[in-house]
Amino acid sequence: MFRNLRISTKLLFTILPLVLFAIGLSAYLNNHYQEQEMLNQAQASARTYADIIRESLVNMMVTREKIDDKYLEQIRNLPDIQDLHIHFTIDGLRLRTIYTSDETRMSRLQKREHEAAILTSEEQEVFRTGQTTWKRSEGMYNAIIPFRATEKCQNCHSVPVGHVLGAAEMDISLERIEASINNNWMRSVLIALIFTLIAIAFGILSYRMFVAKRLEKLIVATHVIGGGNLDHPIEIDGSKDELGELGAAFDGMRQKLKKTQEELIHSERLSMVGQMASSIVHDFRTPMSTINLAIESLERGEGFTPEKTQQWYRIIHQAVRRMVTMAQELLDFSRGDIRLEKTDYSVDEFTRQLTQSVASNLQQAKVQFRVQQEYSGKASIDADRLHRALVNIINNAQDAMPNGGRLDLTVSRHDHTIVFSIADTGIGIPEEIRDKMFDAFVTAGKKKGTGLGLAITKRIIDQHGGTIEVESERGKGTTFTVSIPLN
Repeated sequence: MFRNLRISTKLLFTILPLVLFAIGLSAYLNNHYQEQEMLNQAQASARTYADIIRESLVNMMVTREKIDDKYLEQIRNLPDIQDLHIHFTIDGLRLRTIYTSDETRMSRLQKREHEAAILTSEEQEVFRTGQTTWKRSEGMYNAIIPFRATEKCQNCHSVPVGHVLGAAEMDISLERIEASINNNWMRSVLIALIFTLIAIAFGILSYRMFVAKRLEKLIVATHVIGGGNLDHPIEIDGSKDELGELGAAFDGMRQKLKKTQEELIHSERLSMVGQMASSIVHDFRTPMSTINLAIESLERGEGFTPEKTQQWYRIIHQAVRRMVTMAQELLDFSRGDIRLEKTDYSVDEFTRQLTQSVASNLQQAKVQFRVQQEYSGKASIDADRLHRALVNIINNAQDAMPNGGRLDLTVSRHDHTIVFSIADTGIGIPEEIRDKMFDAFVTAGKKKGTGLGLAITKRIIDQHGGTIEVESERGKGTTFTVSIPLN
């Protein structure tokens, strides 16, 4: 849930600036066009007022032959009209002779002309061009609208139709328009903001419902599959959109990985079977050679005493038992378990059995085997398994001396440990595998064997609570030092 909240928050802060910009731009354009429309309406109202004033003045001149001051005062008191002035010049009126001969009329016109004198060049431009001028200042619209002569005007004025007889100058208040624009601005922003927030909330809710939940399922499934569980199906839904296709692609990949994994496991199992079989043949070589030598000696039967015969039978029995033990150890190694059966065993007897089991093989390989027994007491060991561990080391030493050599076994005591030192004069251990020589199936370049022997040796010594150290120099030989606690 918190992940979805973080995603939704990130989405909000990503699109919020764009939304605010869109709101501002929309509100600005909307109010700009509204303001322009209101100003156009104000201009239209001013023209309407000017037309009404012109028609009223014409009617007054036709019916009364003079302008009513009270009417002009009423026009000036309109809410949206301020400072209404009627501008004209007597010369510009071009009154017919019948009207100019009336001194009272002319006096009144001169007074009005003086009161409404045109002072600015803009006002004079209106008389010259006949075009309305508009000038906006703070809260006000100043308009100068010309009065053009019509056919009715020609009864009193000697002018053509369209001639500018005068102009109405008025200030139109924009306070109500600006207040309306400001109110529209606030309403536009508020409405746009409300709808935007609703749209954002709806978008986030839709994202969480239709996207985030499906993505979360996909993420959980990929974590589970990444952890090695290829049986976990990837289920988003059956939709055909991008997420549905992505989920289907991931599930297809999962199935292919599972199939590939099963094929690899099957291949590894077959390889392991072959390696285990090869290791069994390699490790059984010593006891089988011992059995073969004993049987050949028994077959000849010449000069054998009953004691000698019993001795060979014991050797055969021990070799067979050792083969059974080695087979069990291979099974234990494949299961990662070696169970020791420790007893207080004579170190001297252990060394004698070890020497007897490897002597014939070493002799056939032209390896001089020397034993130095410096300790003959007892130790708490699993004799069969420790025997197996040391035989593995001796077999590797024999393999390292293909043309013969010398192998020294020294049994000694150091403090509370019994130490077996096995030194050969072989070719040494390659530098590149010294750090991994106790790993399973590391063969150290040997042409036979799979390298499982030293891995089993290391595990047996570790189970005894002991240590194994190696010193090797290429071309000069290798020394294994095995230390086992006495108790």
